[in-house]
Amino acid sequence: MEADTLLLSTGGQLTGKVREVESKKTPYVLVQVDQDLSVAIAKANSRMIVGDEKLQEYRRRVVEAGQDGQAHYELATWCRQNNLLQQRQYHLLRTIDLLPDHPNARAALGYTRKDGKWILTEVWRRNQGLVKDRKGQWVLPEVVAWRENADVNDKVAKRWIKTIKQLLSKIQRGDAEAMAEMAAIGDPLASQAIAKELVDSQKRGSNWRPVRMVWLNKLKEFRTGAAVEAIVKTGLLDTDDVVREDALAWLQSNETSSAIATYMPWLKSNNPKQVKAAARALAYFPNPEAAFVYIDALITIEKQTQQVGGGSRAGFDNAGGGGFSQGSKQVVVNTPHRHPEVLQLLRSIAPDVDFGYDKSAWKNYFAELRSPPRSDLRRDS
Repeated sequence: MEADTLLLSTGGQLTGKVREVESKKTPYVLVQVDQDLSVAIAKANSRMIVGDEKLQEYRRRVVEAGQDGQAHYELATWCRQNNLLQQRQYHLLRTIDLLPDHPNARAALGYTRKDGKWILTEVWRRNQGLVKDRKGQWVLPEVVAWRENADVNDKVAKRWIKTIKQLLSKIQRGDAEAMAEMAAIGDPLASQAIAKELVDSQKRGSNWRPVRMVWLNKLKEFRTGAAVEAIVKTGLLDTDDVVREDALAWLQSNETSSAIATYMPWLKSNNPKQVKAAARALAYFPNPEAAFVYIDALITIEKQTQQVGGGSRAGFDNAGGGGFSQGSKQVVVNTPHRHPEVLQLLRSIAPDVDFGYDKSAWKNYFAELRSPPRSDLRRDS
């Protein structure tokens, strides 16, 4: 009888005639050990089937390896290539028994060299106070705790999204208790949900003002990253003057740098509406150091691509055939825009002068202010 070897996931093995059986309930492997005995092993508990030829090759290599450490390492490599994992482990151990400083065998077994001694990497990492995270990476216990806490916080934040929407639905039906409940929220983890509602409702109109002011005040109270980001956006783009100016007044006292960092780049926009919005918001944060940026934004050029032409024309080819074609092309149209909001911003930092939209005059004025005082270098002879 031909003999194969079935390697078990538990580490053992069975030798005999091996046959795989596909069953709807539990697929299994049947090993006929001899004429009178067959053993069924669930496929889930088997690792692989090794043919007799492979085992004979393995046994031959074992004899050849003898007491040669390098030969055992090469045999371990062969075992890995042939999925004989238990045998690989054995020959790696034999390698370091015979050659204690074999670097590749040591590395394969999980050792590292520290202070001239071999130590299991896992032991060394644990001695450093590290633990493995979910991905098998060695990190500080505090990192694991922080990640677990972050996961919990993320779940709570997502629950707040649902809760805020439910309360809003009740408020829209005139439920005063729901409004009071919204105002009483004290969990900063609700910031993300409230911030989204505040930003998404920017064009809802004054009817939404009461609940939006509640949201704005909650975000001021929480002052998380998501909260500040939403307040900054509100100060820039909100169509409700009351809500927008309230946001800007708070930013002026509490988050000046966040606001300026967001608003200044908008002065360089190709979109005149964005330039207007930025200048309007920056009026709360006038900065003489930004004078030349303001000047450049006094008049901006809006570039738009337009289709021109389109008239029909007749044409004839060399064979006498004729036809009509449409002639059109795309051109870039530059439209200048003056920005009174930017001019007002310049006047706020230079109240004693007014050069209107004359960029050169404004630049000369501020350049003169920044120039060092002139001194009379003439000496009496």
